[in-house]
Amino acid sequence: MNAVETYIMKQGAVVEQLAAAAEQIPPDKAMWKPYPKALPWLRLIDHTSIGRRILVLKTLKGEPFEFPGCFFDEANHAKTPQDAAKAQRESWAALKAYLESQPADFAAREVAFTKGRTMKVEQLLWFAYDENLHHRGQAWIYARMNGLTPPAIWGTERPD
Repeated sequence: MNAVETYIMKQGAVVEQLAAAAEQIPPDKAMWKPYPKALPWLRLIDHTSIGRRILVLKTLKGEPFEFPGCFFDEANHAKTPQDAAKAQRESWAALKAYLESQPADFAAREVAFTKGRTMKVEQLLWFAYDENLHHRGQAWIYARMNGLTPPAIWGTERPD
């Protein structure tokens, strides 16, 4: 299994967990945040699909995008928890399809990233994976702070 195949396997699970987490956000708590400067609950989860759809996919395709403005543009934001779950799944389907269409040596290719930096495709994918894990952890804390049990990660969690 090469690096891209491993990424697809691991990232797919994280995306589905984030989508399930979005679906459990009570509509009246979508913009809840634990402190004033924090990302609201809905934006926290939606941030990962915006990053996947705009930052990662456009970087891989060599397409221009506005960074960091793409994260603040209201047109890119989900409006409801259900919209955020849908955006998770759709952004992942688009990225996965693109990755699966690339040649075997794609992971070793250099791509232009933000602020004039370059990196290998493999580095960009694992950067994005790590970012998603980070925000998944935050989303799980938000859920627990609101009395919810977040979706299972390892399959061994028991309800509270």
